[in-house]
This record gives sequence, C-alpha cells and structure tokens, in this order.
Amino acid sequence: MQLKTNIIGLFLISVFIGCGIFDTTETNNNVTKLYVTLQQQDKVAIYNTPDLTLLKTISINFTGDNVTDTPHFIILDEVNDYWFVTTMMSGWVGQYSLITDELIDTIYVGDYPALMAIDPDDKKIYVSRMMNNAETYIINEIDYEGESLEKRDITLNSPILHGIALDNDKDYLFTVSNTADWIYRVKIKGDYEDPINISMDENNFDSETAYKKFQPIQCISLNDSLIAITCSAAGGAVKGQVQIWNGNNLTIKSKYEFGSNSKPWHLIKSPVRKEIFIVLGGSDGEGGVACLTYTANEIKLKWQYMSGDFTGLHGITIDAVGEYLYVSGRDTHYLYQFDAEHGSLIASIPLDAENQIVSPGGISMMQNICTDCE
Repeated sequence: MQLKTNIIGLFLISVFIGCGIFDTTETNNNVTKLYVTLQQQDKVAIYNTPDLTLLKTISINFTGDNVTDTPHFIILDEVNDYWFVTTMMSGWVGQYSLITDELIDTIYVGDYPALMAIDPDDKKIYVSRMMNNAETYIINEIDYEGESLEKRDITLNSPILHGIALDNDKDYLFTVSNTADWIYRVKIKGDYEDPINISMDENNFDSETAYKKFQPIQCISLNDSLIAITCSAAGGAVKGQVQIWNGNNLTIKSKYEFGSNSKPWHLIKSPVRKEIFIVLGGSDGEGGVACLTYTANEIKLKWQYMSGDFTGLHGITIDAVGEYLYVSGRDTHYLYQFDAEHGSLIASIPLDAENQIVSPGGISMMQNICTDCE
C-alpha cells in the first residue's frame, strides 16, 4: 500500500510540474515573458511564450485592500531590467524588476494615468493622463535614474492626452487628445523649442473643447519621420481609421479606413518589416486584428482577421522576430495568439477560469530571452 501511494504521489507531482502549477528554476529559466494586465482583478499575469504557459501572477495593491487600482498599461525596459505599470483608477505608476518581478518603487501621479513611452538610455518614462475636468492638462515625465522615482509635469492645452510616443532618437514626445482630436510634438531634450500642435481636423480650432470626430487612442513612432495614430471614431462621424503623419512638421500623409463600428484601438509596428498591426475593438463582426503595410505616403491592408466572437479587443504586442502577435480581449477575457505573417488565429486561452471577469488591458512582451529570470 505504501509503495502504491508513493507512485501515485510521484505521478501527481510530475503532472503539477508539467502544468506549471509548481514554480521551478527549470521552468522559469530561459523564458520570454509576456505581461498582461488583469484590470478587474488588480493583477498582472505573466506567461512564457510562445507556448503561453502561466508563470505567475502579481497582485497590484498600491493603496490598500479597499481601493481598486486597475492596472492598465505595461512597458518594459530590457536594457536596465525593469517593467512599469500604470494603475488607472488609483493613480499610481509602479516599477518592478524584470528578473524577479518584485516591486521596487511606486509614485503617485493621480488623475487616471494611461499609456507610457520609455527612454531606457536616460531612464525616463512618459505617462499620458486621462484628465478631463482638471485645471491643467499634463504629461508626467518620471525619472528612474536614482534610488526612487521622481516626476515633473509637462503642461499642454488639451484634455484626455491618451496616445503617447517618442521619436526614434528620444528627442521629441508626441501625444494626442482623445476628446479634442489634437496632436502635440514636444521637445524633451536639448535646447528648448516651442511645442508644435495642430488639430486633426482643419475645421476644428479649439484645442480644449471636446470635438470627438476621430477620438485617437494610441500613437507610435514608425521611423525617424513618421508616426501612426489609431482613431476609434466611436461617435460615427467618420469610420475607424489609422492615420500616418509626418512627425517633423505634423502633416498628415495617408490614412486607412476600417468599418464604422471597427474601433481601432492599440497598435504596434513589426520589428522586421514595414508593417503595423492594429487591434479592432469593435463588435458585430467588425472586431479583430489587421495588418497594414506602409510607405512614406501610403498604407495598404495586408490582411485582417475578423470574427463575430471578438468584442472589445484591447492590447497588442509582438515578438522580436515578427512571428507571433498576442492580443488581449477586454470583453472576452481571453488571450489570443496570431500568426503575424498570415493573420491566422493560432491559440485562444481564458485568462482565468471560464466566465471569470478579468477585463485585460495592456499587454507587453520581452524581446529577448531571459536566462536568469525567477
């Protein structure tokens, strides 16, 4: 009887280890980690890729058990081995070790911190803010060079500054107002320059009042002159679209339109080709993922994967060789893996038990294999 019990016990342990239930050094060494914010659970889930094995979950609790933090967006610094998360409802930015995933420091910014852009060389992150009724509208510059996080404010003239990006040289900051449809280019290094700013619509002359024609969500830098902007266009005045702008002088170069209910949300560029990948957060058959190719003056559709099962798709990231895309489903509570070259759906996994509400938001992954992660 004792021998039989031992055999059963050894079998169960082997099953648990194989399923990743027990953390082991062998399991966690040589991983490429994928981070997903679980907004409704105040957690960040960490997966290995490309097999999507769950490595661990990190509880986000910056202000006490009775306060909802809502981790929203994650950005990685693989030069200095950190990751950062914004907590939209409680107003904090947290700094973690990329190796151990232990909390290092937090800093309070308030008023719904949203997305981030990062300069790992100067050890600074830039945080967009969804302030609507504040007396001043700001972007936070957070310095993580020293022993603790420090911030300064960059004041602009539009509310809900949501999309945010740095140019390739990290000399300029771009940000877009989700409600005023206004774009800013701000010098953040070297000698001072007056910010350049312009409306996304030539008929809109007010940078502070809600216009809500394009309703931009995110912007990214494509090269030394171009930026791409997703426009959710939730009000129906125009179709959901991606716009390409010359970032040096803020002039629009091209655009691509999706359906009226497509709601383009987050986007990311390919690390190997002149392509961008867009999450379409719409419903009724207009939700999905799309790939656009781009030049200085034109963008074209390469592929799109649409499904009536998709609704509220949110975040997107890509691996270092441009093979796999990973997408979070805010309404479906699933994590999806796509073939980046052809657009086929490879895998879909629930981010908790079936029918559990997690509302995933931002998603980010390492571009290098971590050989000493815990």
